[in-house]
Amino acid sequence: MTPVDIDSIDLFFNAKSVAIYGASASQNSVGQAIVQNFIKPQYTGKVYGVNPKYTQVLGIPCFPSLQEIEDSVDLVVVAVPARLTPRVFEDIARKGSKAVIVISGGFSETGPRGAEIEDEIVAIAKKGNVRIIGPNCVGVVDTHSHIDTFFLPEYRCGRPKPSNVANISLVSQSGAFAAAISDWTAELGLGISKLISLGNKCDVDDDDLLCYLGDDSTTQVICYYTEGYDEEKGRSFFDTAKTVTPYKPVLVVKSGRGQRAKAASMSHTGSLAGSDNVADAAYKQAGIIRPGNFEQMFDMAKALAMQPPARGDRVLMITNGGGLGVMTTDALELLGLNIPTPSSELEKRFNERLPAYCAVGNPIDVVGDANSSRYDVVLEEAIVSGEYDIFVVGMLLQTPSLEMDVTNVIANHQRSSGLPFVVVSMGGGFTTKAGEIMALMGVPTYATGEKAALAVKALAQYGEIKYGDKFNKTAT
Repeated sequence: MTPVDIDSIDLFFNAKSVAIYGASASQNSVGQAIVQNFIKPQYTGKVYGVNPKYTQVLGIPCFPSLQEIEDSVDLVVVAVPARLTPRVFEDIARKGSKAVIVISGGFSETGPRGAEIEDEIVAIAKKGNVRIIGPNCVGVVDTHSHIDTFFLPEYRCGRPKPSNVANISLVSQSGAFAAAISDWTAELGLGISKLISLGNKCDVDDDDLLCYLGDDSTTQVICYYTEGYDEEKGRSFFDTAKTVTPYKPVLVVKSGRGQRAKAASMSHTGSLAGSDNVADAAYKQAGIIRPGNFEQMFDMAKALAMQPPARGDRVLMITNGGGLGVMTTDALELLGLNIPTPSSELEKRFNERLPAYCAVGNPIDVVGDANSSRYDVVLEEAIVSGEYDIFVVGMLLQTPSLEMDVTNVIANHQRSSGLPFVVVSMGGGFTTKAGEIMALMGVPTYATGEKAALAVKALAQYGEIKYGDKFNKTAT
């Protein structure tokens, strides 16, 4: 994309003035819910309603059309019936607004008549150089600028927050999934920069947003949910991905694997799901990571956002619980990672500094009476040896000897070494608090060995994408 194109996309996230076409005083209406988002003090831009029924809605001025608004309007959010949208777009074009989010449904996803209306608004928009997200979507949430077009009440659909450590942006073809992920990530406490629901993708599509998010300083990892691509735009997306993935991870969850799912996606957003095998091959060629589902995607994305990519696939596991070590090591091996035993020289160093009853293979079991100093010893010696590329640290905090200072030991070794670390810690409230502390220090923490292993796999997989032939691949 050219800089002009990126600037036009930027209006969706950094608009200084917004008009809600279809603003309403009716309780529980879509038009009222969107207005409520913009009258919160966090959004500092100007807000207007457009609806001939009102002169004001929830305290903001409301006008019969955009022409009556004296100031310029950067972004227009359209929440009126589909049949009215061509007239609305004529108004938008005359006003000179350049970014429109069409929340309304009733377009190509409904059949030929809806497709005709969609084509009509696209034609009007193109004449005025207007960009469109949607229709049939919930729009965008930007946690930095506080633009929020989701018409779902916050008490039912939580909004995520940005993080000082790492931020993920998600582009979803499905509005329902975008909303559910908003709610879910708010509960998980994941750092989110942007959530974008594309709906029918009549104009702005996956490729446009990949270009934009690739340059976005507030996005460390780009995630997608898609039901398919048309042939031309799909090819462009993969070409763009080849230029983005060497410096920023891109993860895609794609549905439509089976025939019934493909038919459902066509009726849902009017898109063609396409061949799943072809898409899978294209993802690999473009350096895109394809998780199996949303939970896997966010487990992977959290690690990729917080940690550097691995420069090799050699993993060391250290734990104070033998069962946790075995379970996690099993999961790592199943994912094709290398779990090499320490060299004789490194084993000697461990034996000199650890109690004789510690197991110094891989995993290394510092046993249940360990304090943070044993973790310190293992990490210090293993890092200096250069025998490992990734470290998985299991900490069972139920044991009285292991204090919360272990979090500082782990984080300090990660920072000083620059190597990727993943923590696995199983338990309840106290353990959860430790995981939150680790996350604040930039080390991703997981409740099970399987989740931690998936995060490690992502760090190795992206390292291979980023470093190519320089990646130290030892597993066969």
